[in-house]
Amino acid sequence: MSSPVQAGSEGPGATTPIAARTSMVAAATLASRVLGFVRDAATAAILGVGPVADALTAALSLPLLARRLLAEGAFNLAFIPALVRAERAGGPAARRLAGATLVLLAGVLLALALLAVAFMPQLIRLLAPGFQPDGDRADVAILCGRVAVLYLPLAGLAAIYGGIANNAQRVLLAALAPLAANLTVLAAIFVLLLRGLVASDVAAFAIAGATVAAGVSQWALMMAAARGCPAAPALGRRAFGTHAADAAPRRPFHPAAHGMPALRAGLAALPWRAAWAVLRAASPALLFAGLSQFRIIIAAAFASGTEGAVAALNYAQRMMDLPLGLVGASAGAVLVPLLARHAAEKSRAGAEAASNAMLTALAFALPAAIGLAVLAHPIVVVLFQRGAFDAEDSRLTATLLAVLAIALPAQGLERILSATAAAAGLVRGAERIALASLALCLAAAALATPLAGPVGAAASVGLSAFASLVVFTALLAWRGALSLDRRVVATAAGLLGAALLMGAAVGTSAACWAAPASELARAGRLAVLVGLGVVVYGACGLLLKRLIRRLAA
Repeated sequence: MSSPVQAGSEGPGATTPIAARTSMVAAATLASRVLGFVRDAATAAILGVGPVADALTAALSLPLLARRLLAEGAFNLAFIPALVRAERAGGPAARRLAGATLVLLAGVLLALALLAVAFMPQLIRLLAPGFQPDGDRADVAILCGRVAVLYLPLAGLAAIYGGIANNAQRVLLAALAPLAANLTVLAAIFVLLLRGLVASDVAAFAIAGATVAAGVSQWALMMAAARGCPAAPALGRRAFGTHAADAAPRRPFHPAAHGMPALRAGLAALPWRAAWAVLRAASPALLFAGLSQFRIIIAAAFASGTEGAVAALNYAQRMMDLPLGLVGASAGAVLVPLLARHAAEKSRAGAEAASNAMLTALAFALPAAIGLAVLAHPIVVVLFQRGAFDAEDSRLTATLLAVLAIALPAQGLERILSATAAAAGLVRGAERIALASLALCLAAAALATPLAGPVGAAASVGLSAFASLVVFTALLAWRGALSLDRRVVATAAGLLGAALLMGAAVGTSAACWAAPASELARAGRLAVLVGLGVVVYGACGLLLKRLIRRLAA
């Protein structure tokens, strides 16, 4: 009889320390993020910023949104607690719930994918109304979109098996799944480079197909991670976890016993109401996790009239994802369990914990935002300017990155505040705020884009995020879920001052140090400027800490 470790790489009974598991996940996540940048840089080198890149970006809007909502863990916030409750009930309840949720989620996503395939011209017209209906961008986007949208049900399958694996603490393979997905796309890009297919419709179509293949690789790794878990839906006659199937001895397959009648009986026995409750409970977390991506989709739709703007917005947002991901990870790994414990104990310390989490998020997000804004052009040049991505592409992408960076602190704090609202039982109010912020983004983009073009569309993202932040903060402070005392306000002001000083020092140095011609020298210059920013911000932070201690004494 195999041990839990033998059955999968890890399990509930595994002796791997929590710190070791966390380190493995952190290393795999970091490797995935690095490969994600490599994938984006390779895509930019293949397609640049132009009509083909615009078309592919529009076609990948829904798959990227599905990955953000499902494949990156937001769904687990509702699915894993439901699995835990089912496991406590004993018997095959957990496996039946997992099977029902898998069939329901994958079925809904498959139906949506097939509808999207059938109505892709109308969908592209909605996502990118600036594309000429019979133009090259629209035609390529429709063709690529009909392939790439098949990623949706694969993302749902990966989310279910990933949740089962994470619930059983089999985290390594699940954490490696995004890495495998990036490697799959990079392999396709490498083949395109070998064949000299640059800035072509064939390249866009191949990358769209590689996105679906990446979904298959993610699903396969998640299934391997979940193999042998008590909640894992099996294949064959034990797929639905009925008591009779678990207890019955193995018999040869017979159509009368194991065909469609058995399948219908098994499906009828699944807890569909419980599975639907999981999907409904997951909807707030999915909405909050996807806010930044929803805003970019809105901004890209209004900017689509300018050739290259859709792709440039996508590249700029990809550089925002790393700091946003770090803030979101801290909210999920540290703040949510802490707030849940305080809520269970009916302790008022949760408000102070949320305030401290906001300050921690600001400590990361403020220097990241100002650094991205000040160094937008050298960052884009070093990361992307090669192949089909030329100097004019760098200028447009850097401009949009600098505008989007202004929204980074607000979007990072949104993730902290949404977790706080969920723990405080204010989910309905948080949902209304999030939906209202998207409506504001839509209205602002409609007004600003005719005046300022793609820059106006990008600015609508920041306006929406800051408005959401103000209302979120007011609601939570009014309900006592957030403490905004003098210490919190003074610390936030000090962090902003330190970040502004850092930005001034880095910006002045960048202006005095002309960019060199060679690619290696440009990368070295960028590294020195980033290092200078770290030193200045760290020194200002230490001075701020000492000042606050003196004031407190």
